[in-house]
Amino acid sequence: MKYFKLILLGIICLTITGCFPKAAKYVIKKQYLLNIPTLSTRHNTQPTRALQVSSVTIAAPFNQNYFLYRINSTQYLVDYYNSFLALPARQMDSALANYLKIIGHFYPVAPGEAAPRLQVDITELYADYRNRNYPKAVVTLHFTVTTFNDNNTAIVFDKTLHSAIPLEAKDTTSLLAAWSKGLQIDLTAGVRSLTRIKF
Repeated sequence: MKYFKLILLGIICLTITGCFPKAAKYVIKKQYLLNIPTLSTRHNTQPTRALQVSSVTIAAPFNQNYFLYRINSTQYLVDYYNSFLALPARQMDSALANYLKIIGHFYPVAPGEAAPRLQVDITELYADYRNRNYPKAVVTLHFTVTTFNDNNTAIVFDKTLHSAIPLEAKDTTSLLAAWSKGLQIDLTAGVRSLTRIKF
């Protein structure tokens, strides 16, 4: 009984004086969305060309929600505490539809119809920290248009666009802004290039 009282007294003492080890601080995982600006100026061109538009895809290893940081020619770091709320490819779907609509020239048709098919792939999306004094947000988009005639397929448009946007500051807000700007630049250039190709 005497030992029990001593143990109990010790526990009370530790509780009062805060001698118990503190619980590890919980780190909040943060999730973000890209902010790809929409095009505001509609062209007066009446859409006259049918186009199937496939869902945007994103290549490995960038097809994940976590942010990726490139630190040398072969090594990337995964940031498990900062991530996208939705995969960038899904966020790009609505942006692509908006750009095609505003630029004009094309009207969308359902998959399987006899019309050229547009595919946009995100082939790179990472933060480049190889030069820590000049970090950049890297974006690469690949555009292809495939036609289908008499059971034959042909790629009639194949264009890769690349942007490396310097970060204004070494923080997440600047990285997201730079990624969004890079996607806007490449998406605008790619869609406008489509209007100059006959297929």
